Amino acid sequence: MKAKVVWLMLAIVGAILMAKVSSAGQKEIAFYVAPNGDDSWSGMLPAPNKAKTDGPFATLQRAVEAIRELKRQQGVKLKQPVTVYLRGGTYFLGQPIVLMPEDSGNPQAPITFRAYRNEKVVISGGRRITGWKRKTVNGKPALVAELPEVREGKWFFRLLRVGNDWAIRARYPNFDPKNPLTGGWLFAQWWGESWEKGAFNVGVGNIHNVGDRLEWLVKVPASGEYLVWVRYAHNMKTFGVETMDDRTVLRVGDGEPIPLRNLPDTGSWGNFRWSLAAKVVLHEGEQKLVWENVKGGGLNLDAFAFTDDPDWHPDKAIHILGWWGEFRIDPPQKGKHLLLVQAEACTKAVGKEVSVPKPSLPGSRNRIVIARDKFPDWQDWSGAEVHIFPAWGWVNAIVKVEGVDKDKCTLFVKCEQDIRPGNRFFISGVREALDAPNEWFLDTKTGELIYLPPKGLDPTKVEIVAPIMDRLFVLQGDASTNRFVEHIRFIGLTFTDTDYNAPGGYYVPADAAIWLVAARKCVIENCTFVRLGGYAVRLEQRSHENEIVGNTMTKLGGGGVIMLGETATQPYANLVAANDMSDLGLIYKHVAGVYVTTGSDNKIVHNRIHRVPRYGISLKSYGPNASSHRNIVEFNEIVDSNLETNDTGAIETLGRDMKHTGNVIRFNFIRNVVGMGTTPDGEFLTPYFTWGIYLDDYSSGTTVYGNIVVGTVLGAVCIHGGRDNIVENNIFVDGKEHQIRLQPRDDFMTGNIFRRNIIVFSDPKAVVWYSYAHTWRRDRLAECDFNLYWHTGGIDLTKVERPITPEGTFAQWQSAGFDQHSIFADPLFVDPAKNDFRLRPNSPAFRLGFKSIPVERIGPKGFKRHL
Repeated sequence: MKAKVVWLMLAIVGAILMAKVSSAGQKEIAFYVAPNGDDSWSGMLPAPNKAKTDGPFATLQRAVEAIRELKRQQGVKLKQPVTVYLRGGTYFLGQPIVLMPEDSGNPQAPITFRAYRNEKVVISGGRRITGWKRKTVNGKPALVAELPEVREGKWFFRLLRVGNDWAIRARYPNFDPKNPLTGGWLFAQWWGESWEKGAFNVGVGNIHNVGDRLEWLVKVPASGEYLVWVRYAHNMKTFGVETMDDRTVLRVGDGEPIPLRNLPDTGSWGNFRWSLAAKVVLHEGEQKLVWENVKGGGLNLDAFAFTDDPDWHPDKAIHILGWWGEFRIDPPQKGKHLLLVQAEACTKAVGKEVSVPKPSLPGSRNRIVIARDKFPDWQDWSGAEVHIFPAWGWVNAIVKVEGVDKDKCTLFVKCEQDIRPGNRFFISGVREALDAPNEWFLDTKTGELIYLPPKGLDPTKVEIVAPIMDRLFVLQGDASTNRFVEHIRFIGLTFTDTDYNAPGGYYVPADAAIWLVAARKCVIENCTFVRLGGYAVRLEQRSHENEIVGNTMTKLGGGGVIMLGETATQPYANLVAANDMSDLGLIYKHVAGVYVTTGSDNKIVHNRIHRVPRYGISLKSYGPNASSHRNIVEFNEIVDSNLETNDTGAIETLGRDMKHTGNVIRFNFIRNVVGMGTTPDGEFLTPYFTWGIYLDDYSSGTTVYGNIVVGTVLGAVCIHGGRDNIVENNIFVDGKEHQIRLQPRDDFMTGNIFRRNIIVFSDPKAVVWYSYAHTWRRDRLAECDFNLYWHTGGIDLTKVERPITPEGTFAQWQSAGFDQHSIFADPLFVDPAKNDFRLRPNSPAFRLGFKSIPVERIGPKGFKRHL
């Protein structure tokens, strides 16, 4: 060991003597790493010498140790730049490389890890799988490899790379390559009984006439005397009626009417409350329940609860979890029973004015019901995971199957959001699902990795790799003590083969190849990130002044770059520029090319972001302790976004702190913002529910300038409750249903400015301006003028008689003071068929003060460092 240390010290002295001169005029110390290297060598030579007694290191970790020893020799602080040159080849890491503050470079002596000139260097977080044997599994020809570490519980993975692509983890239904987004899905079924369909606070109304009647067919769980709880609302006091006691009755089948009592005025027609109104004898089995108004007087009925448990109380046992209708019920005590009947789930309604809303289908967080003809007949469900889009379809989740009820075709799970009828999902990780070419299964009991190869695949001629880690490099500083990792650079490297964690966070899945934790003035440049389970780069703990520039990020399980933290710990003043990001979110869907969950003063510029399941770029402010302010988002090209989710935008901001953000969104090109959802019957909705630039949830003080947005569903821009936003000098083309959308939430939304924009569309049924009718006020907009409008189908918008603005017709819109100086004219684009939306010199938009958009600078090609 002493000899090794002496040898290393001599090598370092030699390195200093042999140091090259860097471009900055400083002497550069170079270490080399190569696949044919040896960690016992000096690492000072780019190739082994003829005697094979010296040459490059074999591992990156050995190079890191050499730099640490060099720093000790130089008195902790480096005196020359150090570059670790990696020779061409693949480096399989045994564990992530962690760099601490003491591993930092400095402004005069940065530390660089880079590919040797003109050589491809791959850093893998995986392990090659070899020793394949041919067997027959599930009646299919298979390749099988024995992995003892898996059997011993030391290794588990969810990804398998075969060549340049991932194989498919055994799933049901099978992946559909012809319809990768809409094929190969199951759809959650309604989990309750027909009379339970519906939501609380959604009542049957206008049942005030004598003879008005509602009927339900129910199944009584057991015979006995039941208490009748009624959830109702009324304001009959204004009509001189204090109580609705004895005015309505309940009957079982054709039995005697039972008066409902204890129904006093609730203060309003929407103020629902529970009341113990009667007792009734019910017999086990199917019964018809009838409610009838026998004396007149109004009330709204929400629900009935029948129970033979005298200690069960709905106010304590029924938990309404959200405005969308989800609820949870604590059951009665053991041996007792409960029958819940939602009023709007009636099988029959009689009355000339009765208003029965369509029953909603509230979800459940603990079960998924599968259609009986689709339920898989598996004997062993161990290891099963469900990949599902719960609730609204904004996110996807990966949840473990906790139990199975085959008789009821039900899977039991634990999901953070309610699973609703129509939510799409598939099941993975089950051996019996292994039935299609290119599928694989990892048997944790036997340690067998089973792969069904496509015809002609030779495992000796293709690289098959499974990940052993979820990250590759971690720059681990400590922001709480102001100890940052500094001046580390990665240049020209390829990073691949990391796994993902499940569950990984529905809204913020944040696995990543490179973690910048309290890092500053570090650089990641011209690298390639491919086939990673999560993001490429993650920043947190006040990481700042870092540059992520000119990289390629493609075929990733997550997004490109993610920033995390609260306001006090958020990343700030970072540059994310000229990166090419494509085919993101292959595993988790609530992701973005650049996702600033919180972060301020960052520049996200000149990136190309194509094919993402949700956002291109997102800036979130969740509250005063987690806000994103003064970010610049400019010159980005975002195409084919929101391919698998809805209620979303290509560029999205959240403003729940209700503060002036100072965020600037300018000169971005956005095209084809799609959106996807499903109906309760399992039908796909696409394109669906998207905007180009979405200022969500009180986003305020945002500048939206000079953007080109083409092809959305509900408009190029949406302001959801925010104030003092400026939308100016943009080109908005072809919103399918709306062009501009305002969504006022309350009195907060005022002072927004919309001027000198070009709005062009073709759909004859589309609306120009849309707003919630019940919350629209004219002061939502402080200014709306000098805009150009044009319908390419020849429709004169000034003569359209149907409402196309919140005020009604366009004439009424102008009479209300909006668009007084705006014009209706062809803007004269250069070649819109080829997505060239530059304006010809004689465009009438210039007369309104419109300024040309520098489209030549959009995307990576337009990035110039240090502008």
